[in-house]
Amino acid sequence: MPEVPDVKNKLTSLIKVCGLRVFLLLLLPSIIGFGSPPFSGTIFLDPDILTEADPTTFQKIEDAGRGDRTMYDRRSGWVYENAFLFNASFSDLPDVEIQVNPEFGDTNTARAQAEAYAPVIGRLPRCLRVDVFTVWIHKGNNPFGGGNNNLLIHTGQADQYVASGILEETLVHEASHTSLDADHATASGWLDAQAADGNFISTYARDNPTREDVAETFLLYFALRYGTGRISQSLIATIKDTIPNRIAYFDAQDLGLSNLDDGDSSAGSWDLATDLGDGWRSLDWFGIYYEGTSGWIYHMELGWLFRQSSATDSIWFWREGLGWLWTTNSVFPSLYREDSSSWIYWLTGNNGSLLYYDHAQGSWYTLAD
Repeated sequence: MPEVPDVKNKLTSLIKVCGLRVFLLLLLPSIIGFGSPPFSGTIFLDPDILTEADPTTFQKIEDAGRGDRTMYDRRSGWVYENAFLFNASFSDLPDVEIQVNPEFGDTNTARAQAEAYAPVIGRLPRCLRVDVFTVWIHKGNNPFGGGNNNLLIHTGQADQYVASGILEETLVHEASHTSLDADHATASGWLDAQAADGNFISTYARDNPTREDVAETFLLYFALRYGTGRISQSLIATIKDTIPNRIAYFDAQDLGLSNLDDGDSSAGSWDLATDLGDGWRSLDWFGIYYEGTSGWIYHMELGWLFRQSSATDSIWFWREGLGWLWTTNSVFPSLYREDSSSWIYWLTGNNGSLLYYDHAQGSWYTLAD
């Protein structure tokens, strides 16, 4: 008779190596008692969650010439192309650089691609666009993608999404990767909600719990909170029955769901800073700074800044040597530089100098204090 495996000891060892929470999420659902997901994937469930009739914050497209850019293309991986460049303007957030593969041949054809997708991106909730700095557009019947402060579009696949009426729903999913995954996918509250729900909304989420659960869930959370009149009562009931704790988790984040609203502005107030005495204050995301007069503050690392904002969910600063800079409490220390229409990321060097990385140029620079 074959020897019975020592399951108890093996499981105990696995828990010690992986950690209990990760172990529970990765075990087969039948072992840990997870239910069977009601759907295979969420983008296909309803084409009316977000439609072309919804308002968009998109304003205009401006040609920005040609430029060498590193882009991801699902047909071949990372590529370095002399892309057609366009700046897409939105009413509520800084410009997004749309980088179009030179395979489209000429500026007018490339511009038509940028003009086709920018209004759709502007329909997404603001909380999904806040970390989108660039868009890559290629030909090909390949999946879309999110992450890397970017949205990846393959136009052959986009045509299929348009025909099915799910282009907006797909971009909600991908933008969730871009703007939500980093803060939520491995957050303790999210993992606790997963465990408490005892199920996943889709098999795609179940099979990829860290990578796909937030994006798969958020689309239906958005439908539940923003467009319940657009989806069936049976779908509403299934969402509520399957992921009640994830719904409560997202409710507690106060994300804001319309494309003109990002939640309660009081949650992003400078008044929440801790008073350190003698004019010095501290915000957990911003660091330590001195509250000066007439709008001036002194940041411990960035130096003197002129602040033109009473809230932290949309902030304009002026700094000598960089000009006007835009940021929010959700993207800092990334800053949008108005005079160059580019995103920069700053840090302090070993000698105390201020370094910043310009995403458009792909280079590091030193800025004198």
